[in-house]
Amino acid sequence: MNVADLLAADLTQQASSGRMYGVTTGLVTNIGDPDDLGRVKVRYPWIDDDVESPWARVVAPMAGASRGMVFRPEVGDEVLVAFEHGDMRYPFVMGALWNATDPPPAHGSDADNHLRVIRSRSGHEITLDDTPGSEKVVIVDQSGSHRVEMSSSGIVMESAAIKIGSAGSGEGLVLGDAFMQLFNRHTHPTGVGPSGPPVEPMVGGSHVSTKHKTE
Repeated sequence: MNVADLLAADLTQQASSGRMYGVTTGLVTNIGDPDDLGRVKVRYPWIDDDVESPWARVVAPMAGASRGMVFRPEVGDEVLVAFEHGDMRYPFVMGALWNATDPPPAHGSDADNHLRVIRSRSGHEITLDDTPGSEKVVIVDQSGSHRVEMSSSGIVMESAAIKIGSAGSGEGLVLGDAFMQLFNRHTHPTGVGPSGPPVEPMVGGSHVSTKHKTE
């Protein structure tokens, strides 16, 4: 019997005794916690495909009364499991695992390690890019049509429709530079011909922002 067989036999013996020290892997089978505590159930393929755990609490970077970070695994995800004092009746999900079937989202070169990415099931994505000289934070919705980028150069919002105030906003925005040119050049008809331009023209930086731009 080789080392791998000895270890496997030991794991099987521990599991049959109801004790499992160290950590193991499992697959999430249920996330519908009836008590709304964020718990999940897992199965252990290395024991039996039909063996399902009790409800397991999920370890989070921060957790407390109605606060914390909510990143729960999905059904079918591979997770790392530990047990309180080795008792398999009290499992904890320590974290999720990528594998050849479920690889990580695109994150640039592993050698550079410039990107930190949060990507949801539907494809919403937040990227923290530490690439030297082009550092930025990018938020993109699942369609890829709506994008916010923040960098040392400023904030850029890209979308077919940007509404400020509420989803029902319907008033159009004034294009400042074009309006300023129109105002400064406009005249009024009088009895003796057109009037002159405004006595006090609009000035960029005073009447129209030079920091905030739109199309």
